[in-house]
Amino acid sequence: MVGSGLRRWLGREDREQLLRQRAEAVLAQPWAQFLWNNEPLRDVMPWYFARGEGQRLWDENGREFIDLELGVGPTLLGHNHPVVREALLQHVGAPIVTSLLHRYEVEVAELLTSLFPGAERVVFGKNGSDACTAAARVARAATGRNFMLCHGYHGWHDWFAADMGQLPGMVPGFAGYTKQFPFNDVAALEALADEHSHDLAAIMMEPAYRHFPQEGYLQAVRRIADKHGALLIFDEKITAFRMHRGGAQTVYGVTPDLTCVGKSLANGLPLSALMGRKEVMEYVNRIFYGMTFQHDSVALAVSRACLEYYRDHDVAGDVNRKGEKLRRIFDDASAAAGLTGRGVGLAARMDVDFTPVGHLGLHEQRQIFARETIKRGVLPVRVAFPCEMLTDEDLEKVQRAFTYGCRKVARALPRA
Repeated sequence: MVGSGLRRWLGREDREQLLRQRAEAVLAQPWAQFLWNNEPLRDVMPWYFARGEGQRLWDENGREFIDLELGVGPTLLGHNHPVVREALLQHVGAPIVTSLLHRYEVEVAELLTSLFPGAERVVFGKNGSDACTAAARVARAATGRNFMLCHGYHGWHDWFAADMGQLPGMVPGFAGYTKQFPFNDVAALEALADEHSHDLAAIMMEPAYRHFPQEGYLQAVRRIADKHGALLIFDEKITAFRMHRGGAQTVYGVTPDLTCVGKSLANGLPLSALMGRKEVMEYVNRIFYGMTFQHDSVALAVSRACLEYYRDHDVAGDVNRKGEKLRRIFDDASAAAGLTGRGVGLAARMDVDFTPVGHLGLHEQRQIFARETIKRGVLPVRVAFPCEMLTDEDLEKVQRAFTYGCRKVARALPRA
């Protein structure tokens, strides 16, 4: 005979399964983003959350998980942070999108121009791809040139995605106008800039990511852009607010012509911004840029509250300290299991890397690791994004999960 507690648990499982079935009947992408190319994990990982608090999520079955990816980074403060909650409560009842703008648009722009050295004028969008696409168009309009040298990922729009490989649905003529350059290699960048000098509109780059710029590197990039009459664009969707409240440009003392920000700009609400020098940003009004929800007052209200909080508190410092704890947890778990995996990159945005061995590459080892961490209440992670509300109790749970996950990977490796 089934007990009442078990009946309640089975009931929750039934509701989760029913929601999956409903989703598969109507959604083209019915599962979480991590599961797009991790099909073997779809049977063990929850697809939907019911609520969240801090770095934790509860799924439809009531199971509790540590959420280390945080939607791939936007939730810098944490789920249901008091600052965000209060901003939303204060804005209840206000129109969201109207034929007029809201004062928060001015106030958020004022905060951004006070925080970022490269910001004199600001325009808003809804996601990072909007800001990067606008930056590319502005650069081409301002210089009268077409070619872009890029480092990093700048969104899914055609101007950039056309050179990511053979993608269905892409117009062939879009390809050939961007090229990736190696990070921290001044000579290679100089050679590429010389090769494309006649048509070089801009150098667009993530100023720090998996690797940090060597001393003088970003200054050299600035010099190369100036030499060729090209714009320098920093894609700071990750480094803005996670590295410093004023972005990597503040940390390294290099001012770009244009800056793209998003993700943590509104702690998870959809909002991005392109900002830069006044005379360059004037081209925004010539390139046909605009969207229906560009002036969404809810996202701007939350962004104002977040930016004021970032201004008055060392959120980046706190999150990076917590990220270093996460790095040590993973590195120690890896070493204890006899692995050489390491946490790589900015502590506030850390890649969880394994060393390929035999037939088990990085992707396969991450799947083994993830299957084990899910069992222990930690959602699978390729990139760890700590938030301000990450607690020592959370870290203890992560430590246990990472320890078992690394042991499982070690047991799966081929023996010499």
